Amino acid sequence: MKKLILPLLICYGITTSAQKNNTALAVGVAAAATTLTFIATNAAKKETAKTICQFRSKEFIINKIIGDAGNKEIKFETESLASDDSGGLISVAFNCDEINERGLLLAFFGENRDENGYFGNAYAFRYLPLEEAKTVLERLEKVRESNSKYLSESSNVNNVYIQHKDLKFVFYRENGNQIRVFWNGFEIIWEQTAFDRTKRRLNKWFNK
Repeated sequence: MKKLILPLLICYGITTSAQKNNTALAVGVAAAATTLTFIATNAAKKETAKTICQFRSKEFIINKIIGDAGNKEIKFETESLASDDSGGLISVAFNCDEINERGLLLAFFGENRDENGYFGNAYAFRYLPLEEAKTVLERLEKVRESNSKYLSESSNVNNVYIQHKDLKFVFYRENGNQIRVFWNGFEIIWEQTAFDRTKRRLNKWFNK
C-alpha cells in the first residue's frame, strides 16, 4: 500500500485554474502557498499524510523556497514535528544554511473544492519563516490562555477569532481546546496536542 501512495499523488494531482490565476503571497524569499493538488478518494489517509510530509514537502521546499540550484549542491534539513489524528494539519521544520532560510512548513490536507466546485481530498503548503512562525505560535498560545475562562463558559458556543495575513483561526471548546484553521479553501481542526507539540519541537529543533 505504501508503494502505491506516491504514484497516486502524482497521477491524481491536478492544479485548479482559480489558483493559477492568483499570485501566491510572498513571505521572505519564498512563496507562501502552493496550488491545490487533489488525490484519489480511496487513498489511505494516514499513509497519504505521511507521503505528503516526507516527499511532497521536499518538492515544495526545492521549488518554492530554495529555487534553482544551478551547478551548486545545496544541503537542507527537514523534520516532521507533529500532525493530528486525522492528518489534517502537518507541521515540518525546515533549515537551509546555504540560502540563510529556515522556518515552519504547514501542510494542509483535507476536503477542498476543485475547479468545478466539487469537493475532494487535496493538499497544499503554507510556509512561515522562523521568526514569523514563532510569533504566530506564541500569539495563538496567548490567545488561548487569555480566553480560557470565556471559552470554557459555554463549550462550542463561545468562540474567539484572530487572523494572521491569509491564515484565520477560531478558538473554541469541544471535548477540550480546539483551534479551527481556515486557509486557501481548507477548514482544518488543529488539535491542542498537535499544536503544543509543534511549538515545543520547533523551538527545540532550532536550539539543538
